[in-house]
Amino acid sequence: MERVALAGSDLMVSPICIGTWQFNGGKADETWPAQDETVSKAIVDKAIELGVNFFDTAEAYGLHESERVLSRCLAGCRQDVIIASKFGRHEGGKVKEYAATDIEQALTASLQALQTDYIDIYQIHWSVNMRDVHETVAELNRQKSLGRIRQYGICNFGSSSIEEFFATGGKPCSLQVPYSLLWRAIEYNILPTIRQHGLSVLAYSPLQQGLLTGRFHNASEVPEGRRRTRHFSSDSTNLSRHEQKGAEEETFKAINDIRDLCNKENIPMSSAALSWILSQEGAASVVVGCRTPQQLEDNCKLIKLSQSVVKRLSDCTAELKEKLGDNPDMWAKTSRYK
Repeated sequence: MERVALAGSDLMVSPICIGTWQFNGGKADETWPAQDETVSKAIVDKAIELGVNFFDTAEAYGLHESERVLSRCLAGCRQDVIIASKFGRHEGGKVKEYAATDIEQALTASLQALQTDYIDIYQIHWSVNMRDVHETVAELNRQKSLGRIRQYGICNFGSSSIEEFFATGGKPCSLQVPYSLLWRAIEYNILPTIRQHGLSVLAYSPLQQGLLTGRFHNASEVPEGRRRTRHFSSDSTNLSRHEQKGAEEETFKAINDIRDLCNKENIPMSSAALSWILSQEGAASVVVGCRTPQQLEDNCKLIKLSQSVVKRLSDCTAELKEKLGDNPDMWAKTSRYK
């Protein structure tokens, strides 16, 4: 598999990145069902076999449990892979704001969980996790100078936070944000901002929690835990908190149109969806969560799309993009992206 250089760094990553939130050591949460560690190990082994070298985790994923599982799965090949992790979580239902000492403590805990001396990309999980942007930038630069992190990145930042981060001397290599054919809110403001600064995009939820695999034909077929986004009516599940009517009609019209186009072009729907993202300017890698090695193998079947197909895929979701608007937060009425 090819490698892509992340902006302003010597990090060479695969265009497929394994998201490891589901590496939960057999402990289910509201997003992911229990996944046995043997399955996680099989996914990692398949990734290495296919040439995937990029793995994304976070302290918030099971309070370092994902990191611990990932470290065991990567035993013996740490030097051959790129690991991205994040600081930032909630405490008692409230967002935790991190001072410099909190960042150092979180990093130390992640290094211990990952059983490594360094993390390749250390990310701020949400802009609201920073107590003070100047303090955060200074601490990340200090940790970089100590060799405990190679680069740092930002995650779930809005345009104003991106501008502020750069204005204080921050030099992130990447921005991780939700981006897919069904979720294009970042195209309004965030993408133009990061292109101005030359950041690499790491797109998470690129298959929109399975909607872009073509498995589902209507909202009732979608598991309840995946109906929390603003695609669906807030009445669809008690887990929803966006309090809006959603865009179910537009969402499934777009899915059907994409399915029809892919059938005509003889392209697997998931391959088209992932390849569409990677055809966008600045997109370096897509962060995919896999439940089986076969899912990973399917997600690695990237293709070179013609400009005509790229445009036609974009046209399939233009109405949905307009309906959902420029709020990049999939789960909340009021954006947490500042």
